[in-house]
Amino acid sequence: MWKIFHFGILSLQNKIGSEGKAININVNKLNDLELSIHNKLSEIIKENDNLKILEAADYCQVSSSKVSKMVRKLGFENFKQYKQYLSGEPIIHEDKTISSELERLNHFINHFDQTLVDEFITLFNKYNRIVLFGLGPSFICVEYFAYKLALVSAKNILVSQGEDHAQHLVDEDTLLIVFSVTGKFTSFENLFEKVKAKGAESLLILEEYDNTSTLKADHTFYLTQSAQSDKLLPYEKTRTIFFIFIEEIMAKLMSERDS
Repeated sequence: MWKIFHFGILSLQNKIGSEGKAININVNKLNDLELSIHNKLSEIIKENDNLKILEAADYCQVSSSKVSKMVRKLGFENFKQYKQYLSGEPIIHEDKTISSELERLNHFINHFDQTLVDEFITLFNKYNRIVLFGLGPSFICVEYFAYKLALVSAKNILVSQGEDHAQHLVDEDTLLIVFSVTGKFTSFENLFEKVKAKGAESLLILEEYDNTSTLKADHTFYLTQSAQSDKLLPYEKTRTIFFIFIEEIMAKLMSERDS
């Protein structure tokens, strides 16, 4: 049965947008409440095409999420397109091109190397003292990581952003973990040599792969095979991949704790 409302019968209509895309309107997809919302808005939008979605929700005595859901079920990207259709205006499709950074993150997630998480936890479990080191925005990452680790571990978790300070924190029962996007903002060689002389082990976690790196950490993890834009200075680059890696480690540690 076709669903009927007060200005006629509507089963399926097409309208071509500004990019030549068809919008398919099929009210048979709507439940009774959604059809009622559509009927009311079809009339009021003819009189007021500047209607906001919150105003529309208030007029129909429903939540804005109900209106948004109804709009999407009818095939529109958003409430703005829905109003353009009902007002007889050309439908403007939004540019959905994602940024190169989102593409890079998507590739990282789809090809995530779980073995790095396992190798990290193997190293982590060997030591009772963990010193996390980072500079600039990377220090914010290690502060967050330290907070999370303290929730699941009785180990002594410390953070530092000064090489001299970090050297004083380590002993033979310490794993020093350095986070750096590129490893090129400053040289960590002196730090690695000093902590090694005190019997500590070091792990350098880099986001970007660099086969020319001469950094002398005991272990080096490369989280990606990609690099962020060369136009960005090291402190301008995102740390999103660090946080994803941290959360995967935490998920594994919590699973081990609970089991």
